Amino acid sequence: MAHGAHAIAPGRSEHDKAVMAVELAHSASETLTRPSRRGERENDKDEEKGDGDGDGERNEDRYRPRGPAGQVADLLYLVLSMMHLWLVYEQSTTTRTDGSLFLLLSGLQVSLAFEVCVYAAGGFAMQSKLLETAGRIRLFLGATAWVWLLPWAAELHCRCGPSSPTAILATQQGYSLAWFVTGFFALREVCVFVRGEPPSALDRSQPHQFGDCLPSNAVLGGQFRLDKAELEETGRAVFVPSRPRVGLDLSSGLALVAHLAAALALNRGDRRPWSEPNHYSGDFTSTEAATEHRGLGVSVWLLGGLGALLCRRLAAFWTTCKGGTTFHEVPRLLCRAGEFWWLLCSLWQLQECETQANGALPQCA
Repeated sequence: MAHGAHAIAPGRSEHDKAVMAVELAHSASETLTRPSRRGERENDKDEEKGDGDGDGERNEDRYRPRGPAGQVADLLYLVLSMMHLWLVYEQSTTTRTDGSLFLLLSGLQVSLAFEVCVYAAGGFAMQSKLLETAGRIRLFLGATAWVWLLPWAAELHCRCGPSSPTAILATQQGYSLAWFVTGFFALREVCVFVRGEPPSALDRSQPHQFGDCLPSNAVLGGQFRLDKAELEETGRAVFVPSRPRVGLDLSSGLALVAHLAAALALNRGDRRPWSEPNHYSGDFTSTEAATEHRGLGVSVWLLGGLGALLCRRLAAFWTTCKGGTTFHEVPRLLCRAGEFWWLLCSLWQLQECETQANGALPQCA
């Protein structure tokens, strides 16, 4: 009797026949199940491809026309962008301390202005390679620019209060940590350009190899797609990674903790006695505005950090309670408004410290 391409030859023992029958049955079972497994792998690949550029084209049919709420959101993004750039101008014209205190804070302001401009542009463009590139840069700047507020906060505390070995060491460690975090995120981008995305990132069935985590989490390389939920809810084109990237919010969290700690140290009296105000003419962010908090006994810098933290918690609460509604823009706008308030209060604190020093702040040494 023949089974497929094999036959049980006559004259074999009963044991040999039984063994061959089992082998033939096992071979037939593999032949029947192999197409289904292949189909599963093809489905996984289709899912990965669906997260790529073609996904946005299929979602165009579900594009929601943007109403007045979307136009108001566009206006608010543009206003926030201009206000961040205005803070750069205010810092350059109303403060006398240059160097790292100016470059680090103004650099972050420019980064945030670019970020909200990308969100605003998403309301007017759909499929655009330029918009995708801007989305990649937005995420990379968000992961690296925020961490430089750590040494900024440590240096402001050192230069605003009495110099001490602890304050000097904190400033040095802040710069070291900022360089380390920036180098780590830069290394992820270098790895993906050198070796490409690893097989484990493209196919979930592939085993993970040592070092795959670096190129798998790059944002300047790798697959990006349109955010389907964003597109369906608001009609705004926002490009996001096809797979979640790890650690992109690390820098902003570290910066907020560092600012709260430094502001709390200044608020507890680790600073010089107040001098008479030295007002800057024609500036509403002058010492008069910055020192209105004295009756509360809370530094304006601390109020800024607490305000940013509150806005982030409110945004998370809104997302939990109102997720899936037409108010998709509210959590993001809350976070961006809180960040603007935080940086405005940081500028007020710098002006206040300069008023105390009657000019440029002394070096942290």
